[in-house]
Amino acid sequence: MRERLALICGVMASLAFARAEGVRFLRWIEVQQLVTEVTDSKQWDSWIRQRDYEIRSSIDRCLEDSVSMLILFGTSFTTLPPVTSPTDAVTAAGDLTRSARARMDAFIAGLDQIDDERFRSVLQFLRRKQIAQDELRAYFGGNLKRAALERARIPHTHSTGIGATAAEQTLRVLISTGKAPARIRRIGVIGPGLDPEYDPDNDNQFASLDAALSSGLAKPGNVEVVVLDINPWVLSHVRAVASKAGGRLGARIRAEDLNIVTQTIESAPGQGFDLVVASAGLAGYSRVEATLMLENVAQMLASGGVFIANGAASVTTPQEFEAVSVAEGITAYRRR
Repeated sequence: MRERLALICGVMASLAFARAEGVRFLRWIEVQQLVTEVTDSKQWDSWIRQRDYEIRSSIDRCLEDSVSMLILFGTSFTTLPPVTSPTDAVTAAGDLTRSARARMDAFIAGLDQIDDERFRSVLQFLRRKQIAQDELRAYFGGNLKRAALERARIPHTHSTGIGATAAEQTLRVLISTGKAPARIRRIGVIGPGLDPEYDPDNDNQFASLDAALSSGLAKPGNVEVVVLDINPWVLSHVRAVASKAGGRLGARIRAEDLNIVTQTIESAPGQGFDLVVASAGLAGYSRVEATLMLENVAQMLASGGVFIANGAASVTTPQEFEAVSVAEGITAYRRR
């Protein structure tokens, strides 16, 4: 992992970000005009908590898939060539290929030898799942076959999200049309995720920060970036590198455990986000999920703040938002 030069933020910059805020579920009064699936506040309270539970319960499967992709494509634990694609990890009979088995064995051998953040996370996950050493081959092998076969049925398309160039171009269009925030001091980054191609040194929290700085709307030493996710690997990674990457151009970076479909951040007056970027876009969300996501973002944005997303689904836009089409496939939502 490439090291980033750490810069020390001054005391005054830290004080500038002081605030009182908390994560909470969306309230019925905020969504009753948007969601037809629920009819009253009592039903809503049960529905939103159940939905939050269901989404969070799916994380273990996502982590198992991430481990499988690390085994097939990772380079930190072996010199063996990566497989061409996940489907090449299984034979026509549904067994692991020789190359996939060799990479899996190399991965298991490296688990206790490689002092790497991701390997430490894998070990923590295995302990939580209570997978014993003599069960590793069967456990990883089963997950590899499942993940490969699932991708054969439903081809996986990697989304690059909104990179620094696209985000900067979007901000410059907003500046030219008078729709940009007056200044950017707080940035929210939704769900960097852990795709097979995930690069911890080049994830989208930095793309958003770079775009804000390049556009001139943000000033070095006066920016906070908050990564919003429920994936424990993402949260762990952000927290682990915050002391290094957080010094990037004087920005503060932290992670918040937040389900963007069901939860929002309630900030003190004047302390909302000036910019929120959906790293993976909206295409992966259902209509209801995308609608709730927009309302959650609207609640956490400061007046005049902007939400940028690509692959927008057909959603009901909250009344707080003004949609601004800035480029093909990218939409900016400005909070009135």
